[in-house]
Amino acid sequence: MELSPNLSLSQKQQLKLSPQLLQSFELMALPLAELQQKIKSEIESNPALELPSSWEVSYERYAQQSQQKESGRIDDTYSDSSSYGSDFAGYDYEASDRQQKFMENALSEEETLQEHLLSQLGCETLSEEEYVVGQILITNIDANGFFLEDPRDILTSQQATHLEKLLKIIHQFDPAGVGVKDWKESLILQATLKGLKDGDLLHFKALVNDNLELMRANKQSQVAKNLGIDEQELDALYSFLKTLTPFPGQGFASGPQQYVIPDVSIKAEDGELVLRMNNSSLPDLRVSTEFESLAEELVNTEEAKKAQQYIQNQLKSANSLIFQIQVRNQTLYRLAQVLLVHQRDFFLFGPQYIKPLTQKEVAAEIGVHETTVSRISTAKWIDTDWGIIPVKKLFSNAVGEEGSELSKQAVKETIRQILEEHQGQKALSDQKISDILKERGISVARRTVAKYRNELNIDPSFIRGTN
Repeated sequence: MELSPNLSLSQKQQLKLSPQLLQSFELMALPLAELQQKIKSEIESNPALELPSSWEVSYERYAQQSQQKESGRIDDTYSDSSSYGSDFAGYDYEASDRQQKFMENALSEEETLQEHLLSQLGCETLSEEEYVVGQILITNIDANGFFLEDPRDILTSQQATHLEKLLKIIHQFDPAGVGVKDWKESLILQATLKGLKDGDLLHFKALVNDNLELMRANKQSQVAKNLGIDEQELDALYSFLKTLTPFPGQGFASGPQQYVIPDVSIKAEDGELVLRMNNSSLPDLRVSTEFESLAEELVNTEEAKKAQQYIQNQLKSANSLIFQIQVRNQTLYRLAQVLLVHQRDFFLFGPQYIKPLTQKEVAAEIGVHETTVSRISTAKWIDTDWGIIPVKKLFSNAVGEEGSELSKQAVKETIRQILEEHQGQKALSDQKISDILKERGISVARRTVAKYRNELNIDPSFIRGTN
């Protein structure tokens, strides 16, 4: 058999994310406070960036007003504009004063949970893309240590290939129990890290997931029967549980973390809804003309070529950051416009009127991918006449037979209202709440009522009845 060499051509599709695209994904998911930190970091490292001297961080004003008003309502002035910083005419640019003002007002004097986790991430040996995924995951963790959104919703398909590895790494970080969905998963993770395994771990999971309410009601014998263990073993397991921390992130700096800065305001004025962007919390970054002109002044030497290359890289990075911030803000503005239209009844009449609306529907309307809507709505807040609420609260699936008209959020708000109306009376069971809902034309099963009640952090009837 004679072999002869030959050449063949083949085509294949391969998704390769540029650093600019990765940065765009990161900026989309950042809340205002963290975006301010990102800008601060970029200004410190990139001399090509400048700030307008008339700009200052508005966080302190929000914080002071939040402390003064128990209601949490914030009355601030928003810039009613859909333009995002392309026009810099009229500013007096003095670099030192400008940058000093921003640095003095920048957030986070103490280490926050996210900063603590990011510092540990920096010690890991990771590829560039893995590190970016780690950053995205950590910036999606709230002050308690839990994910704000399902990580799969804020990662691209390529990034998701690194998810399992990065989760395992983050789960080894201090404090133990962070990077999970909720406090139940946190307790189970902490127990696993402390060496609980096999049958003991299965019993622990069953205790945490399904039997803690019974333990609070002093029904140990019932719980022991449910777990298939004796009461002495249950006591030991419950004592071990008490050594764990259900909210592992709470030991870190609060300060900025306890306040939120709304990105958008949608409020009724003279019977009409008005949309305004909170542009005052972000600067209109610009590229320094003085720094840009340096490359032209250098003589033609080997050292000058290296300097020119450095200047060009910094200019490219500065322009990329400015563009990505503009894309972020423009996308958020378009999202807010859609929410104003589809959730008009909520903005005018309150939480019970939140309508079914999915991220997929919004993505189709504004012409972007569903994951883009997920990222841009992550950790973003809207100032409304009903308080400052997460953007994500305005996305809700249809519920019950009235699917096209009724949303999960509206049903949850109705359940809350029913329980408030019956305060001081015999505690309503989940089945009774389901019956009352049905009388109001809302068909929701008892188990669904129990699920929504738990999400509202409301105890079951046998505990409420003992209070």
